[in-house]
Amino acid sequence: MLTDKAVFRLAFLCALLLIASRPAQAQTIRPIVSEYSLQARGRVEVVNDSDRPLNVVIEPHGFSVTDSGEVLEQPFPAGVQLELSATSLRLPPRQSRFVFYEARAERGPVWFVLYANFTGFPAREFSGINVQLELPHIVYLLPKESWKRTDLHVTSVDVQPDKGLVALVVENTGASFGRVASLQIEGLRRKMTVPGFPLFPGRQRRIEIPWDGTDRPASVDVKTKDFSFTERIPPSAP
Repeated sequence: MLTDKAVFRLAFLCALLLIASRPAQAQTIRPIVSEYSLQARGRVEVVNDSDRPLNVVIEPHGFSVTDSGEVLEQPFPAGVQLELSATSLRLPPRQSRFVFYEARAERGPVWFVLYANFTGFPAREFSGINVQLELPHIVYLLPKESWKRTDLHVTSVDVQPDKGLVALVVENTGASFGRVASLQIEGLRRKMTVPGFPLFPGRQRRIEIPWDGTDRPASVDVKTKDFSFTERIPPSAP
């Protein structure tokens, strides 16, 4: 049985398809991601491009990311002090407002998300469903130390020709947060590039890359803003 929260989110996804078909009806939060040292003074802009006023409530939450990249909600991180200039506001049609915040962490890295919850959509336009749009602004509070080349490893390469894919596992064995800028797998006659992703301390990310045909992958190139390296794939890799 679905929980009220799951039903709510499912209902919103269905309603979002209706919103997407109306170019003038759009809500935005920007920027999506901000990174700071252990003390942050930032702001987030909430935008209402619709032709009706909306209510916006700002809610802080913690989060975690699974090995497959799924984001899970968590309690707000302990040791982080957060101050918001506003937690709720009325957003007139086709206008935007800034919400300022200050955040301090005893030590890092830590991360949290500010959800901007938009409400006030007419239920009659969504078959009686009360729609609430949740848009995230992600904040990272990081120490000055960045991760090192020795922190990052390609720990597994699984070639699955029957499924037409290659499954990679990239692991961050260090204590620092980092971001892979790009990952590229290359064979004799083809190459595939995967967009970047964050990698949290002591965690790993499993990535599945389409790879059909007889051309076996030969190497994996990993790039970050601080370093890059190439991992050779043995011909005998399964």
